This record gives sequence, structure tokens and C-alpha cells, in this order.
Amino acid sequence: MTLREVLCKTAASRSGLPGLDWALNPYRGCGHACSYCYAQDVTRFEMGRPWGETIEVKTNFVQMLARQLERRPEGTFGLGTVTDPYQPLEKDYRLSRGSLLELKRMGSPVSVLTKSDLVVRDLDLLSSWRGAEVGISIGIVDDGLARALEPGAPVPTRRFEALRHLSSEGIDAYVMAAPIVPGICDSEESLKTLVRRTADAGVRRIMWDKFNPKPIAQGRLRLAASRLSIDVGESNPSWIEAVSSVLRRECEQNHVELIDAF
Repeated sequence: MTLREVLCKTAASRSGLPGLDWALNPYRGCGHACSYCYAQDVTRFEMGRPWGETIEVKTNFVQMLARQLERRPEGTFGLGTVTDPYQPLEKDYRLSRGSLLELKRMGSPVSVLTKSDLVVRDLDLLSSWRGAEVGISIGIVDDGLARALEPGAPVPTRRFEALRHLSSEGIDAYVMAAPIVPGICDSEESLKTLVRRTADAGVRRIMWDKFNPKPIAQGRLRLAASRLSIDVGESNPSWIEAVSSVLRRECEQNHVELIDAF
């Protein structure tokens, strides 16, 4: 992995995502190296190089955020919109924790999205914060398959356990069931397991999203899947309805709210 320490001119940028007014991304690139991630398509970061090979760390991110917060910007801050705020480098750099400290100090609402159980490190901040929610991304429920397609991320078992910790502390937590990929994690048994393990963790909300077939991400995913002798399918309207039907049924039976992210 190539690590670059850089300085940023600003920390919070305006967000066009539903429910978010500001986006916070302390890193560029992501060490989780998920084969289906389309962040490279969107950001054009390190085009032509393997995803996850190069990471930029914005070393002055917390200080720049503190300056912006002095102007009292209103709205909800999304921590981790095009990079994972709790990717492995966060263990050492602690930029996401520093950002949460500043946001909490100002009383700003925050929505965290991650694929890592490292977020439980910051339970001391999140557990007493009424304006905070945490989403943990889990689309693939099989640990072995996840290791192959999400090589740098904690396995799903660890993420479900993190959800259990979050919910037991009264934190507003949800599962981001994304992406659900045709041919990979869309079987009825996989979807049932996803919902039941969510409910068992004490979490009562699932937001699901289909795979976004951006060119780079689609090529990377198909290559990774072919090595496992898996054919990636197409997310057409009939497929979406079939997946939604299973999720709706299972969520109703397990008293879990289901939200479509698209």
C-alpha cells in the first residue's frame, strides 16, 4: 500500500445525499479494497491503479473542521460518504474520532457509515449523543465470501457484533444492506440470514441498495467473481422486486423497518 499524508483546504463539503447536508471524508481511497466499490468511478482517484492500493490521509482534517464549525453551519454531517471513516488507518490517525469530538462539542447531528467494527472504539462519544446515528454496511453475510470480495474489511460476523454493541448502548444504529449483488448475495437464504442477524443484534432498521454498475467497479467485481466461478447478474426491475419481496417479508416477521435507498 502507498500512503500519502496531505493537507486539505476544507473538511466539510456540501452534500447532495438524502438526509445529509455536509460530507466529511478524512481519507481518500480505502484500505477495505471492496471489489464492488464505485468510489473510484465517482472521485476519479488514482485512476488506472488498483483500488485500495493508495490512500491519502488528510492530516489537518480535524483542525480544518474545527474552523468551519466556528461558523456554526446548520444541518447533518455525514461521516464517510466516499471513503470509509473507520478503515484500518483510522486506528493510528484517529481523524474520524477527532471529527466526532468536534461535532459533538458543537452539538451537530452526525450520520456515520462504515464497514468496520472499529467504530465501537468511539462508543464513549456516540452513546450519549442524541444527534448521532451509525450505519454499518453488510451486504454479504458469509465470512468466506466477504474475505474474497472485501479483502481489507472486517468480516460480517465482527460487524454484526459491533451492531450488537451499538444497539445495547442505545445508539441509533442501522444496517446498510449494500450492495445486494445479483448472483452473489441475493439468494433467499442469504437475505433471510441478513435480516435475522440484524434483528438478533437488536437493530430495527435496514436500508438496502442494489449494486451500482459503474464501469470501473463492474469490471473489478466481475474479475473478482470470475476467480470464484461466480457469474454476476443484472439488477433489472423484476430482480429488484424479487429481492424487495423477500426483504419485506422477512423484515415484517422480525419487526425490522425496511428502507429502499434508491
